[in-house]
Amino acid sequence: AEYQKRYGETPNQFAADAYDCVYAVYEACKLAGIDGATAAADACAKLTAIFTDPTFAVNGLTGEGMQWSATGEVSKAPKGMVIKDGVYVGM
Repeated sequence: AEYQKRYGETPNQFAADAYDCVYAVYEACKLAGIDGATAAADACAKLTAIFTDPTFAVNGLTGEGMQWSATGEVSKAPKGMVIKDGVYVGM
């Protein structure tokens, strides 16, 4: 509803995927203590360590318990959606 109010369109799967990516990076930055003063190389090393840690998991719009492999593939319990009466509804 907030997205529709701000941008005048219904978010789609790509918007949900993008949101999950940004949210995961946000959560990882918080855990790693990354802020605007963190050097890029240090931030990269810290994010790599967080994302490849098997205890790091994020719940997002597209799935629960998102975790990343050492090579970057995501694993998650996907969330399904259907369109009911013109509205996206979780399955």
